[in-house]
Amino acid sequence: MRSLSPLLLVLALAGGPGFAAPIVFSDAGPGAEDIQDSVDGFRDQFSALNSFTPTNEDPEGRREINWDGVPDSLADPNDFPGDFFNGDAPGRARGIEFRETGDTEGFEVSASSASGVPTLFDEPDEYSFFSPERIFRPKDGATFDILFFDPLDQTTQALTRGFGAVFTGLEEVDQVILSYYGIDGELLAEESAPPSGLTNLSFLGVVFDEAVVARVSVGTGLIDFDDEPVMDDFLYGEPIPVDLAPVPLPAGLLFGLTSIAGLAAFRRRRPASLSS
Repeated sequence: MRSLSPLLLVLALAGGPGFAAPIVFSDAGPGAEDIQDSVDGFRDQFSALNSFTPTNEDPEGRREINWDGVPDSLADPNDFPGDFFNGDAPGRARGIEFRETGDTEGFEVSASSASGVPTLFDEPDEYSFFSPERIFRPKDGATFDILFFDPLDQTTQALTRGFGAVFTGLEEVDQVILSYYGIDGELLAEESAPPSGLTNLSFLGVVFDEAVVARVSVGTGLIDFDDEPVMDDFLYGEPIPVDLAPVPLPAGLLFGLTSIAGLAAFRRRRPASLSS
């Protein structure tokens, strides 16, 4: 049987997905129309919007949260459970959970105008919305983690191709930083949400070529900063169970294999060059 050349061997081993550079979408402006192109550009990286049912949908699709389906009983002034959108009922089956980190002690979703409770956390001079009319924030802290699960069983850890969020009222550079981590806790990307100013909107989203993101940490780069980040729509790739997700070939291994192949090719050519 004919053996593969070193170069072909490298290409065969590298046939699986690798760590291509992620695509970053970042924008800010006074209103929804000012960031709409960036939000739509992020959406276009996925095939379609999947249904919010406890099934494994199109792996190239996406799911979204706009908070408006949250019942009044779980909205301001009541606490919002971080596992609400990792449920087994249609509407709640979106394969995503929020978990407190640092000083954060829970989560809140703002009230609807029909509830009789003031909207926008009663701070219309600071916040607005991208999609009417509820918004979301961590409670008493500036940090939290976002985890992904198989929408079919709600317990199997899952990976996603990307995650993006709309923010409102960001005043400072590095006020909110999104850190994207792989299944083994490795940092894949880290980006700062663009400031927009009070009552304005900004968007930050990062997309990878394969489903490699297991966790997104929402944090801050500012010292002693404890104001809660306030957000509207969440958008993310269909959560893929870890046992079904492709395993990327680490870039370091690919580089090493490429070097070995190059050295082997050089050694094959060397006798011919010496005899000339």
